[in-house]
Amino acid sequence: MEKATEKFKPAVLIVDDQHGSFHVLRRLISDDLFSPLWATDEKQGLKLLKAHADQVQIILIDQNSSEMGGGGFLHLARKKVPQAAILITAPLGTFLYQDGEFYDFSGSSLKQDINVILLSIVEKINVSRSPNQAIHPQRELKKRFGVIIGASPSINKIYRLIEKLKTSHATVLIQGESGTGKELVAQTIHKTGFRKNGPFVALNCGAIPANLVESELFGHERGAFTTALHQRKGKFELAHGGTIFLDEIGELHPEVQVKLLRVLQEKEFERVGGNKSFKTDVRVIAATSRNLKNAIQKGHFRDDLFYRLNVVPIYVPSLRERRGDIPLLLDHFFHETAEREGRETPFLTEDAANILFNYTYPGNVRELANIVERLAVTCSHKKITMHDLPEEIIETGNDSPACDGWINHLPEGGISLNEMERELILKTLEMTSGNKSAAARMLGITRRLLYLRLCQYTPSNDRQVSHQVTFEFAPAT
Repeated sequence: MEKATEKFKPAVLIVDDQHGSFHVLRRLISDDLFSPLWATDEKQGLKLLKAHADQVQIILIDQNSSEMGGGGFLHLARKKVPQAAILITAPLGTFLYQDGEFYDFSGSSLKQDINVILLSIVEKINVSRSPNQAIHPQRELKKRFGVIIGASPSINKIYRLIEKLKTSHATVLIQGESGTGKELVAQTIHKTGFRKNGPFVALNCGAIPANLVESELFGHERGAFTTALHQRKGKFELAHGGTIFLDEIGELHPEVQVKLLRVLQEKEFERVGGNKSFKTDVRVIAATSRNLKNAIQKGHFRDDLFYRLNVVPIYVPSLRERRGDIPLLLDHFFHETAEREGRETPFLTEDAANILFNYTYPGNVRELANIVERLAVTCSHKKITMHDLPEEIIETGNDSPACDGWINHLPEGGISLNEMERELILKTLEMTSGNKSAAARMLGITRRLLYLRLCQYTPSNDRQVSHQVTFEFAPAT
């Protein structure tokens, strides 16, 4: 009789890493409240998930754990326990994944009782399952960070900058390759700032003929030129009280650069063909995929305009520089596409996942999203195998990364082999968000050799810090 009335205890699966980072949790988690399950690695964790799929509600894993890492484990765990919340500790904070969404869980730390933290997660899961009280913490997060997906150090840095810009009027210059999500960052800065109730007006400076850019920016009076049959307001006028986003600012004609500089300095402008000055109250966010410093040296871009724009610089990294985020992005876009198409979310087989995780994505996040949509359209079945992937991705994924561009940018004085090896190792670790096993595979060496090189190149205190686990929950998506 007691067994029939015994209260259900949610299971918490803890997947420890090679450093025993979560060892302390064994004695902190209450057996009266939870059924703790312990796994020493991801493979054992997946076996426990299969055996306790109906019971597991929370999974805790470190993003930098060995073998597949937190991101890869998340993808496989979601197939076995889609209802569970997955808590992933990352280099600059921790984020929570549940029901295909990443959401904020800031403010908690190990200074609090870990059982209070876990109970609050279980409570959110149970409430979100109630049809009458359905909540999506991700919606609140999207008000803060849009749909920026990632937990790598470089993305965490962007989250923190966006937080600091909330109460600032400062001009922002966003730089990064095409397809990295620069406009998304700009929109998020606008939506999270005090100008969020004002308009967000975007202009792609590279998509408009040079003779029309000035009119697009500042407007024109009737009769200003042959086709000016009516008076027209420009983007600065339309964006009054809000934000103007000037994409591909590096393509702006030199004559228009001068006039834009005046607007930034004097906060006023004149329409084309007019002599009346208009005051402007806008936040300017510019973006470019070009190297503006090189453009300045070549005389294609004004240095004074660059310094006016570059008040708060934000660099959006390519996917090659944050490979640890690729599993998270794939999972997000597969879930989003399936929901939009009214289909069941597909899953990747191990061979397909390895190819997509290691593909270089020259088109960055935009290309990754397009690949997911293509697979959703062309694959009617739920399981996506290697044979379902586009041929160009399979071929590229099997090729070794080219080093030509890297070699061509060596310093004039040369570089020692030790220095080159050190930079290569540290850069590869950055690309894998600190996942040493993934970095070793990319470098073609054993994990033991990688660790020996790290001991040689990294101060001992830095290595110790990297293995500590903190529950200071950083903003994430």
